[in-house]
Order: sequence, then structure tokens, then C-alpha cells
Amino acid sequence: MEDALHAGEGWRRFIDRDEPGDIVIGATQGAGCFGAAYEFLFNTSYQLKKAGLKDKVKLTYVSAEPFLGHFGIGGLPHGESLLGMFLKKEKIDAVLDTAMDHVDEGRLVLADGRTLDFGYAMIIPPFSGQEVVRKVETISDDNGFVKVRDTYQSEAYDDLYAVGVAAAVEVPWTTATPVGIPKTGFPSEQQAHTAAVNIAAQIRGEEPAAHKAFGDIPAVCVMDAGNNGVVILADKMLPPRKHGVLIPGPHAHAMKLGFEKYFLWKMKHGQVRLP
Repeated sequence: MEDALHAGEGWRRFIDRDEPGDIVIGATQGAGCFGAAYEFLFNTSYQLKKAGLKDKVKLTYVSAEPFLGHFGIGGLPHGESLLGMFLKKEKIDAVLDTAMDHVDEGRLVLADGRTLDFGYAMIIPPFSGQEVVRKVETISDDNGFVKVRDTYQSEAYDDLYAVGVAAAVEVPWTTATPVGIPKTGFPSEQQAHTAAVNIAAQIRGEEPAAHKAFGDIPAVCVMDAGNNGVVILADKMLPPRKHGVLIPGPHAHAMKLGFEKYFLWKMKHGQVRLP
């Protein structure tokens, strides 16, 4: 996976420079896919080692998160210390709880006026709703996402469904810098399964009976980190929770590769009922 991640021409041009410059990786205010930012960060660190550039390039992580390991879900036990240990081990600087103003050629400008120069950068933006949805006030929130019930029917119409990124999710906390909620991957699948069961019920002339509130969906994620990684598990996506754990180790990298191969096979062969 990590080789494919940096196979693009931009990365090749970067590592071929005599003076490659620094790298900035981050997630801006309102972003909701922090796991992907961490994956890109640690895979980049791994690639720098492979290219013999680790001691020549400063790697900085910039995030709207109030603390390391928030992930847009309020964090998990020991997550902040674990991610802090990862960053220290990889000699990565972190700039947290900060908004971004704009990106110039070779320079990230933060909302407070600070600047970070780079030779290579990757910034995750917020999820963006569709303009066609935003124009329909009866179904849309202010960001262009569809307001839904826990059946994933829209609040306004029983025969209109939305799941994943398209569905509005209320953030259950306030942070100094706005932080979004992850809506891709496992949460999207769980919402889609719930919606599919309810759509089938409606086709049969029955009332939709499947319910799955977003916050009650389990948190299940494998974060790849080069030749390392972290398995993230919790009984609920959003707090309050009873259980939550992060399990680091190289097994997570192997699990990620195995899951990707399995998932692609499952989709290719239409085995959508498999876990």
C-alpha cells in the first residue's frame, strides 16, 4: 500500500531533488478524515527512510484536532500518548488545534499568520455537500448534507435516503477549531446496510424497522503506518462509550493489506452480504 501511496509524479520529483525541502501533511478545520491524514503521515515517514531522506527532510503534521488521536471522534483511551510516541519515534513535529488560511506555492499559511514552507504537501479538506442538495432547504443542512433519521430516511421525506458522506451528522461537542466527523469506511457500510433493509421493507409495503444511530455504530479501523500500524476499536463511534482500545504493531500493516485484498475481491464478485 505504501508504495502505491507515493507512486505519483509529484513524489518522484520530490525525492529526486538535490534539496527536496520540507514536508507538511495535515487536515484543515472542518476536516473529518483524520485517520487518512495519519496514514499518509506515517507512510510518508516510512518512504523517507526508504529513500534515504529521513535525516534531510523535516516532516510536520498540522491538524485542527485539539489533541493527537482525536480522529474526529473525541479520541480513545491512551490515543494521545500512543500517537505522541509514534511522532516522537519518527521525529515528526505537530501543530495542533489550528486553522489554515490558505496554501501558496510552497507555503502553508495558518489562520494566526504563521507559515510553514514545504517542498511537498498534502492537506485534507472538509467533506463538501452537493450544491443541488444545499438548494433544497427541506432536506439539507447548511453544509449541503441530507438531514436523516436513524433509519437513514431524510427527516422530510420517507422515500428519500442518504448514507455516508451524504448524510448530515451532528457534532456532539464544540472545539476551539472546528473538527468534522469521519463518515467513510465502516460507518458508511453500516448506514448503507440499514438503509438497504429499510428500502427493501418499503418495496414490500412494510414500515422501515431497521435503526442504527450514527453514534452507536462501532468504531472499527486499521490505520496503516508503513511497516507498522494501529488497530482502532470501540463499542461506539461517538462518546459516551463503554470500551475503546488502540492496538499498535506490525500486525496492523498486514491486516490492512489483507483487508484491502479481501474487500476488493468481495466487491468484484458481488458478495455484499459478507462481513
